[in-house]
Order: sequence, then C-alpha cells, then structure tokens
Amino acid sequence: MKKRGRLMAILLSGALLCGIGTGCTDSNTTESAKADYTWSNVAIGGGGYVTGMEYNPKEEGLVYARTDIGGLYRRKKDTDWVPLTDFLGSDDWGYIGIESVATDPVEPNRVYFAGGTYMNNPAALFASDDYGDTWTRYDVPFHCGGNQSGRGCGERMRVNPNNNKEVWFGSRDSGLWKTEDYGKNWEEVTSFPVTGNYKQESNNIGILWVEFDPASTDLYVGVAMTDGQCIYKSADGGESWTALPANAKGMYPLHASFSTEGKLYLAYSDNCGPNLSPTDGAVCVYDPKTDSFTDITPDLKDGRQGGFGGISVDAQNPDTLVVSTLGWWSDNGDNLYYSKDGGKSWSGLFNLSTKETNYQMDTSEAQWLDWGRGENQAKTGWWVADVNINPFNSDEVMYGTGATIYSTRNITKIDEAPVTIAFDAYGLEETAVFKMIAPPSKDDSPQLYSIMGDLTGFAHMDVTKCPDDAHFMKNGKPNDVDCAFLNPNIAVYTSEEKTSALNFTQDGGKTWQTVAHKPDPAAGGQVAMAADGSTCVWVPGSVSGKPYATNDNGKTWFYVEGLGYNAKIAADRVNPKLFYAACDGLFYVSKDGGYTFTSTGQMVADSAEPITVFGQEGNVWMSSSTLLMYSEDGGESFETVKTLPTVDSIGFGKAKTDDSYPVIYAEGNDGENGYGIYRSEDKGKSWLRINDEQHLFGNLNPKYITGDSNVYGRVYFCTDGRGIVMGDVAQ
Repeated sequence: MKKRGRLMAILLSGALLCGIGTGCTDSNTTESAKADYTWSNVAIGGGGYVTGMEYNPKEEGLVYARTDIGGLYRRKKDTDWVPLTDFLGSDDWGYIGIESVATDPVEPNRVYFAGGTYMNNPAALFASDDYGDTWTRYDVPFHCGGNQSGRGCGERMRVNPNNNKEVWFGSRDSGLWKTEDYGKNWEEVTSFPVTGNYKQESNNIGILWVEFDPASTDLYVGVAMTDGQCIYKSADGGESWTALPANAKGMYPLHASFSTEGKLYLAYSDNCGPNLSPTDGAVCVYDPKTDSFTDITPDLKDGRQGGFGGISVDAQNPDTLVVSTLGWWSDNGDNLYYSKDGGKSWSGLFNLSTKETNYQMDTSEAQWLDWGRGENQAKTGWWVADVNINPFNSDEVMYGTGATIYSTRNITKIDEAPVTIAFDAYGLEETAVFKMIAPPSKDDSPQLYSIMGDLTGFAHMDVTKCPDDAHFMKNGKPNDVDCAFLNPNIAVYTSEEKTSALNFTQDGGKTWQTVAHKPDPAAGGQVAMAADGSTCVWVPGSVSGKPYATNDNGKTWFYVEGLGYNAKIAADRVNPKLFYAACDGLFYVSKDGGYTFTSTGQMVADSAEPITVFGQEGNVWMSSSTLLMYSEDGGESFETVKTLPTVDSIGFGKAKTDDSYPVIYAEGNDGENGYGIYRSEDKGKSWLRINDEQHLFGNLNPKYITGDSNVYGRVYFCTDGRGIVMGDVAQ
C-alpha cells in the first residue's frame, strides 16, 4: 500500500474539559480564579439535528452523539449527555459540525472525531485517550461537511477492532485515510480506487462509511458512486480492493451494519438526504460466504414513502435488526421497521394504509416536542438518518431526529404491545439562539423568554426544565422579543413572516395573539415594550423602517413622531412613560409612552444600541463594539466606560446585595485576559472574566448576553448551535 500525505499534530488542546455541573477556573489569570463558575444550559431538550450516535461495544452505557452545528456529546451509564467540544471557540467554530465519531471497541477510553461544518472551511481530525476530556487536533488537507447534504451517513470513521491502533476515515473529497498509531500520524490510503463522484447540492458526498467484518479481518468501505459500484472490500489491510457486485444505479448505501455472524446489512436511498428527501430506497443483506446480495426491503403495504436512513443489527441476536425510513413526511413522522429473522419479515411502528399504529410517544420530560398536536401524539421524528440498538439492551433503539434524540423502551415486544418511544436528550442542547429576556419573574410568570432559529422560541417557566408545549411559540421566524418588566406576563415578539410579524401575550406566553392588521407591510424588526405593558413601539424590518406605537396590542397604531428610519429603541424598565432611541448618531428620549421622541443632543455611535437597567429608572447604557457609555439621567448626559476596550454585548443581572447596582455581564475583551464572558459588580470600573479557554462554547453569534434578574451571578448568552448557555457561581 503506497502512502503519502503524512499529517502531524499541530495543536495539543491541553483542554481539561470541565463537564456540565462542575466548576472550572482560568489557570492563566489570578483574577479569573476569583470567579469560579458552573456551566450548563437552559433546558430545552435538543432543538437541532442529531446526525449520528455510536455505542461502545465493550463499556456498557458509553455512547457518543454527533450534531451538525452543536459539537460532540458523551453519555456514560446513568448520566446525562455532556458536551465535549466547548474548548472550540469562535476562531475554531468551523470544527463544531461533526462529520463522524468513532469509539474504540478495545480501549473504551479512546475516541476520535472528524470536525468540519462546511466544505469551504478547514477540517481536522481529533483524538482522545480519556473519553474526550482532552483532545489532540490534526489538521488535514481535505474537507468535511458536518452541516451539509449527506451528514447523516456513516460512520465514516472506524477503529479496527483487530488492531485498535488503526483508525480509518473516509473523506468526502480526498479518498480514504488511516492512522496506525492512535491518531498521531494520518496517511492517505492511495490504493483505494475511488473517491466518490456523486454530488448533492453541489457538495461532494464521497465515502459514506467504513466497517469491519467481526467474523474476519476484512474491511468494507461504502462510497457514493453514480454507477452503482458503491461497496469495496479489502482482505489484506487495505493493500488491495475488490468491488462487490454493483447495486442499482442511483442507489446509495447510506448506512451499514454487520451481524456477529459476518452478514452485512445495508440501508439504501436514491439520494443521501436529508436536505433533499429521498423518494425511493431498499434494504439488502450481503453474505460474504456466497458473495451475494439479498433484497430484504420491508414490504408491508403501509404507504411507505422516501428511502431508508439508518440500520443496526442487535449485538446479542444476529438475526435481529432495525431500519429507519428517511424522508417519509407523514403525519406520524419517519417509521422504524424491526425484524427478528434477518429481514425475512418485518414489523413497523405504523401503517398508513390501514391507519394502525403500534407505538406511543413519551414526551413528558420535553413536552414541547408535541408541537401543538393536541390529542394527537408527537411525531416519531423526521430526518431519521441513524438508528442504533444498544449492544447491552436489546429493547433500546436510539435514534436521532431533526429536533432531538429518542429511544425505544421495549422494541423486542413490538408484536405484543405498543412500542414506547421516549425523549432521551437530557443535557444535549443544539439550538441557534437570537435573544433572551430575563425579567424579575414571579411565581406565575416566566423566568426567561427566548427566540431562536427553527423553533421560534419559548417562555421558560423554569430554566432547569424542558418547556411544555403550552409555552412553545411555534409560529414565525423571530427577530426580536421584549416584555414588561413590571408585569412579565405581558410580552411581544416580532417575526420575519408577514402573517405573524407581531405577536403579543398577556398570560406569560401560554397563548399568543398575532396582530391581524399592521400599519406597515414589512415584517420583523425591533420591538420595545413599556415597563407595565401599556404601550409598545415597533420599528419594522425594512429600509424605510419608520417606528409605530400601539396601546392595545396592535389593534390600533400611531406614527411615532421625532424619529427617523431604522431607529434602535429600548423601554425604561421602571417608568412606563420612558422610551429611549438611537437614530442618525443622536440619542432620543420619549416621555409620553413612545408616541413622541426628542433629541437630548447627546451624540452616540451609529452602531450603538440602548440597553436599559431593571430597577433603575433613567438608566440607559449605549453599547457598540468599541465604545461603552451610560447615563443615569435618561440620556441627558453620558459617562464613558474605558475599562472594556472591546465589547460586543452587555446585559444586567441581580446584584449581590439589594442596595447594590445590578451586575453587568459582557461579551468582550479587556485587553489582558482575552475575548470572553466578563462580569462587573462596580458599574464597569473593573471586570472579571468568568469563562476560561476550556469553555468557549463555539460560535457566540449573535452577540447577546443578559443576567438573571432574580438570581445573583447567573448569566445567559446566545450561541449558534450550543443553545442558551447558563452560568452560575460555583457552590
């Protein structure tokens, strides 16, 4: 086997990743040691696409989950999911889309992943010998597509169970690679004859998976080839390759799974999903003893649509397997088929032709997953590209969806009783968050309002528990959210969709009323609500975004006088009559509930936004990337804060004592301790960085941060794929 392209490690992360629920300090500064923080998430319960999961076959309970924009997670027996890639920050955010993960079947402490979100970004291979607590990174000359077409295929990376020093990885655009020393050096396997020629949405799909025959030392590789020549076998460690009999042209084996007896089971689709939904598929088994394929496609006349995504064989029962559909957009969701006789006969979760169902969804721990279906139970899920039978528990089939992880509780009883499918994503969070509001909540009002991609947002009654369906917004593509700080049950959010551009609640987000008639055909934009909810000012999201005001939740509207287009607005958190705005480089104030504004004559940066302080009438801060200043007299005068030269966002939280100024939280750089999350308890005179280099949380975009109005020391901030990160002072 010829070798070339040797890759050496260029970075040892040195990152002891403090897991969720542990305190971690920055060893680089003595200041940060004073601010010991515990990091977790506002509980939602997933919210994004879990593209694959891998059980370790030797250590019971050890399983890894990969996501398309939220990094890698680990779960051990009787614990929640723990994020493993928070050491990757904004400079390395491109590695957080996980292409593939491999757990070592010989030494379970070893684990590997391929990181690369998009094909036009750099990719890297990562190796760990301590369950992912620390990683060594190896930069590579090829690319990954962790958030692109074909991201549910796999696994593209696999540890050789016969010699676990070997790890093999199939790339999208540069063929097959391997390491012979636990990942220290990677080499291209130049003997492998193809790289894959099928493209989807202009992206290479390349190698789909790597598998080892447990009954021999043979290696199999699946490739996306348009001629149907998609599976290759090596009996000599990769020195030479033999093409297996071709499958039908235009059919791609997205997943493969060996039985302990050495039969290779394959799930096919006519494209590689999930962005493009397959329209046809097949399930086959290959027997190396006879060098032949047998079609075992489930034929239950159940109205099946689409193709097949994931497939898994039971480690305890070689004739038992499960396969998932991919792209079946039924009202039930995707289907799972289960066979106890090697695919000769099948049982499904549901049958659309006969209207029969044989499952029950248990979303009690994350009820928002019901998605407003009322008496109809939650969908089984969509984009189900990977399924896995727990090697130590044949009743458990874990699978990822576009929103969360589910696991079956009793699938072996599928012919005797309904299969229970339960939410199984405790600790795994993958939303792309836009903004949060944390008012001084009371017993019957939300602790937090949030808006985000895909899910719209939530009114969080308890940030430690996944939201219920009643407080799930569901409707629209949100831009902004605000609430009345004197009555947090009153809130409003804007949406880019014209049919749901403005939405009001009077009951803490339990119900939302969409404004039927708007004064402007535009949608989205900014919104600010008076401290008592009596008035609301809206700046539409358009080039000619002239502000409007309403005092009856959008039934009637008034032109706002005194402001130009695209003003940035905020409401005083104490006095309902006070509103503030920045427009055309000047600061403005309204003293009549937002109907008229006048300039105070104070100049502000064009990019500056007003941020108001709860419990402090007339207090308004102006934040731009290079300038932070504040006023305590409603904008008549400002004082500049020079102690944080770079500041991208600020927010306020409860003070340590009742007579102290609220704690200020910021995303920025003090010039000494690097870019991070900072806290000030003296009105910006000094700052502490409260996160460290092991807690960078990927892509912190959009830049938005806020403290908790009720809990001292608690901070929330947005991420693009890691949900709402929540920090608390360590106990």
